[in-house]
Amino acid sequence: MYWIGLLLALAESTPSPTGNVFVKGEVVVVRRPNSHERGVWRALDDRLDEVMSGTWSPADETISLGKLPVGWYRIDFLSQDGEAIDFTTAAVLAPLAATPPPDSPVAVDVAMSWVPESDHKIWELTARLAQRAGIRTVRDRLRWRDVQPQANGPFQSDTVYDQTAEVQKQAGLQILQVFHDSPSWTWKDPHDRGRVPTDLRDTWRFCRDVAAHFQGQVQAWEAWNEGNVRNFGGHTMDELCSHQKAAYWGFRAGSPDALVCWAPLAGVHTEGHYKSITANGVPPYFDVFAFHTYDWCHSYPKLWEWVVKAASGKPIWVTECDRGIAPDPDSPVGDLTPEMERLKAQFITQSIATSLATGAERHFHFILSQYLEGNGKVQFGLLRHDNTPRMGYVSLAAAGRFLAGAEYLGRAGDPTQKDVYLFAFRALPDGKERDVLVAWTEGELDWPDRGRAEAEWTLKIPARPEGVWDYMGRPLGASSPKKLTSAPVYIVLPKGTTTSLSLQLPPVPDSMPEEAPCPVVLQLFAPDMPLRERTRNWSHEYDRTMVPGENALDLVSYHFGEGAVSGKIRAKELPAGWRCEPEAWDVALNAMGRHVQGIVLHLPEAGASEPDGAWVHFEGDFGPAGKARLAFRVMPRE
Repeated sequence: MYWIGLLLALAESTPSPTGNVFVKGEVVVVRRPNSHERGVWRALDDRLDEVMSGTWSPADETISLGKLPVGWYRIDFLSQDGEAIDFTTAAVLAPLAATPPPDSPVAVDVAMSWVPESDHKIWELTARLAQRAGIRTVRDRLRWRDVQPQANGPFQSDTVYDQTAEVQKQAGLQILQVFHDSPSWTWKDPHDRGRVPTDLRDTWRFCRDVAAHFQGQVQAWEAWNEGNVRNFGGHTMDELCSHQKAAYWGFRAGSPDALVCWAPLAGVHTEGHYKSITANGVPPYFDVFAFHTYDWCHSYPKLWEWVVKAASGKPIWVTECDRGIAPDPDSPVGDLTPEMERLKAQFITQSIATSLATGAERHFHFILSQYLEGNGKVQFGLLRHDNTPRMGYVSLAAAGRFLAGAEYLGRAGDPTQKDVYLFAFRALPDGKERDVLVAWTEGELDWPDRGRAEAEWTLKIPARPEGVWDYMGRPLGASSPKKLTSAPVYIVLPKGTTTSLSLQLPPVPDSMPEEAPCPVVLQLFAPDMPLRERTRNWSHEYDRTMVPGENALDLVSYHFGEGAVSGKIRAKELPAGWRCEPEAWDVALNAMGRHVQGIVLHLPEAGASEPDGAWVHFEGDFGPAGKARLAFRVMPRE
């Protein structure tokens, strides 16, 4: 997501050292507000119905609410005259009977190095709250310039990134780490500012060294974030593909067991993104296809079409996902209205379940800590300004519990019921292998109109449920619901129950023929060539533009393997009427060698006349080392 916005909102109340998150059976204790008056407190549930009340005085440092059922609570503090002074929130979660497996699909973006207050106690609290929600994998952030300010120099020791990585490791969390900046010493001219390095050997060395530095702490890497948008460089797809290959070899050299993810794009994936990834032969250079979505979950199957194809059979991770909501304009600290909080909590369950049903193996909700974006216009955080929980946090924890280790089995019910969702999973709720149905009904609606849908329950289940819980993990008995609403429910069934429900599965995606990655990486270098930006349906694409006649550029070759290689690079495929001079050339490279070949593309009088662009393909044949590929799209210059 675009990292522009207000990170934290300050408040007068003292942050809770526990985050006000408790496990069922614990006594709920919250701090009173910073006030010298006597007053009244009242505890409300998520529907703002009062569940208990009492009084407080300046002598009371804390207020005890006793043992409360699983759920979310708002504690209002009032003066003796009934005027509002402040409020806080609390959550009661069911205890995790077993730690979810390491590959459990419910994950969360914590951005611990950037967003929470830079304080060990806050970091530890953030990690503990993720852990309590049944999370095993989190996403963090790292700035290259912070850890390696000098050209290929040593890493800075004991940075915020080292400290937060250790905090997360001690909490039993696996880390997906991402960087999306380059230090000034990698810039060859002002054009490079905020972009991937011009010399991909800088990328290789950094990825090797950072992976080795955090080996044992970071289990997966993303080499850039949303590089297809202006905020993160406004790169062409061929630039991102070449950078991905250099990063892959660097990560492999530094930490061979770490997973390498495709650097996720912003917005909706397009056919152009897919063609770039496949034509450049990138799938061998990632273990996981990562991407972001901020769309409504009912649109996932349609909008993810090119994601599934680009993944080429590799695991898919959604490493950022949410649907932002504007905060309450009357809140000085960026809180949501209770109604919006409730709708957001319902959406989180819907989003996670639909994501896994559409093909994701891991789903990272964005974001755990308070995060206001767009000058405070959109709130994403599951925690409030003082790290106390929003309703969405409780919803995330319920998903972490009931979808622990989940594997998607298929969609149940009548496929003609468009707005009824019945997704079946094999999972480990409370550590026991069971079938789990996640069910709700909701129309294709925006926030103000959501939360009102109802539908009759028509599914006949051949076994009595072991239990039914709502989207916040509150028990609803052991019978199938009589009707569905916008509020999702978890229906836990004996293992194997759903096999008789005629489950519908999405089509199996095609996978590319397995190919070993080539250590020779090709890169197009044309910094002065104007780019054309296209934005459609949240998708962003930058492409090169050329004019009729001669267009000079450089094609650069790198060798990121051992020993020496030699081979021939040629223009493999050109649009009709185009010529490349030279058509082919020989290249010999030692390890970490770099070769620059100047070429001229001759375009006919019509130029790049195709409305969707003209594709240019180069291929290098390096014998036993494999084939190196480079493809890029040229758009007409307007």
